[in-house]
Amino acid sequence: MSKLELIRDLYAYNEWANRQLLECAAKAGDRVLAESRGTSFGSVLQTLDHVCDAQVIWLARWTAGQNTARPMESVSVNLASLASAFEASHAALRSYVSGLTDSVLDSAIEYRDSRGNAYRRALWQLMLHCANHGTYHRGEAAAALSALGYSPGDLDFVYWERLREDRLEG
Repeated sequence: MSKLELIRDLYAYNEWANRQLLECAAKAGDRVLAESRGTSFGSVLQTLDHVCDAQVIWLARWTAGQNTARPMESVSVNLASLASAFEASHAALRSYVSGLTDSVLDSAIEYRDSRGNAYRRALWQLMLHCANHGTYHRGEAAAALSALGYSPGDLDFVYWERLREDRLEG
C-alpha cells in the first residue's frame, strides 16, 4: 500500500468515525453534551467542536499555510450545527484528499501554528498528525458518552476496515 492509499483510507476512516460518534452523541441530547465531563475541552460538545476546528485549521495550513478557524460561537452551539460543520469539513477534506499525489504528499508544507510560530514538515506527516489528533479526542468523547450510557461502540480503524470489506463483498 502506498502512502497515498494509506492517507486516503485514513481520511475515509476519520470521516466514518466522526459520523459514528455524532450519531451516538445525538442520543444524549444537547443539554447532556454541553455539561463538563472532564475531557480536554470540558464537555463532549466542546471536545467534538475542537476536533472539527482542528480539521478546518489543518486543511487551511496545507492549502494556504495559515490558520483559518471557524467562528468560536461553535463552543455554545448545538449538535445539529456542529454536525453541519463536520459535514462541510469532511467534504473539503474529501475534495483535498482526492487531488493528492505521492509527490504532493512528500512535499514540504510551510505553515504557522496558532501562536504564529513557523514550521515546515512533509504533508503526509501533518495529515497523519491531524487524523491521529482526531482519534485521540474522539476517544475522550467516546469514554464520556459511554460513562453516560451512550457508547458509540468500536471506533477502531480495524472495525472500519472490516465494515468496508463486508460492504465490498456484499
